[in-house]
Order: sequence, then C-alpha cells, then structure tokens
Amino acid sequence: MAEETKATLLAHDHGELDDLLAGFFAALSAGQIEQSFAKLDRFWARLAMHIRAEHLHLFPTLLWALENAPQTKQANSRPSLQKARSTISHLQEDHDYFMRELAATVKQVGKLRVAADKVRSADLAKVQEQALGVSRRLETHNELEESQVYQWADVLLEPAERVGLNEKMQKELGNLPRRFRSMEDLSSKI
Repeated sequence: MAEETKATLLAHDHGELDDLLAGFFAALSAGQIEQSFAKLDRFWARLAMHIRAEHLHLFPTLLWALENAPQTKQANSRPSLQKARSTISHLQEDHDYFMRELAATVKQVGKLRVAADKVRSADLAKVQEQALGVSRRLETHNELEESQVYQWADVLLEPAERVGLNEKMQKELGNLPRRFRSMEDLSSKI
C-alpha cells in the first residue's frame, strides 16, 4: 500500500469531522436534542483526537526538522523557522478556541437535554450560533493547514520519517475515547 501523506491523512480526517458537524446541525435543526448532544459530543472528542495528533506529533516534528535540517534542503519550498513557529502558534490558538467553545456548546446542549420539554426555538438558535462560530473558524483553519502546514512534512522530512510520523498520527486518530468505543462494540454485535 502506498504511503498516505500527511495532507491526505489529516485532510481526510477534516472531511470526517465536517460530516460529524453536519450531522449535529441536522439533528439540531430537527429539534432532536438527544441526538444533537450525542453528535456534538462525538465531534468534540474526534476534534480533540485530531488536535492531539497535530500537537504531539506533526507540529513538533516540523519544527524539529526546520531547526535541524540543512538550510539547502528544498530551500525555495520550505517555510522559514519564524513563519512555521508563527503559523503553528496561530493554529494552536485556534485549537484552544475550538475546545473552549465546544465545551461551552456541549454544556449548553446538555442543559437543553435536561429541560427537553421546555426548549424554545431561541435556545436552539443560541446553540446553533455558538456552533456556527466554531464551524466558520474551522473552515479557515483547515484551509491553512491543508494548503500549507500539511505540505511541509513532504518538503522537510525523508520518506522514512514521513512514514513514522504518519503511523504516530494514525494511532492518535484511532484512539477513540472509551465512552465511544463501548458504543461501537455494542453496535457491531447487533
């Protein structure tokens, strides 16, 4: 099997995350509070897995490569260390924003679950607006990652290094929280 590049692996994960978020918006629009909560909670967990792969593996590897690789290696297509640090710092700020806003949104939907018989359209609209803020910023964020950062690994790393990085990130992307694994185990037995 051919090596899947970081751009393909992580961009594919962006697509899966987009689908999960779309499922949340569809359930919310239909007024399905319980399903909205479950879908948002899963999206939040999966986004955390994606972020963890980037923070633990991708970003440090890229910075290490820029700090330690010879300057002559693909000099015209590699970012400067300053640009990489600045871009990665911006992405990490986005990640903090996503986790903070999603935590607040999950909490809000959780409150709606408790008072499901008293939910007003204004309550749903507030939740939708919170989630739309995340969605809009996520679009811009993903564009930056896919058009720049994910490409850097192909420029900065040797093939064996890319394979090793990919394996580490794939492990993080597959490390689903226990609360979801038990649901998947149950559904596969039905």
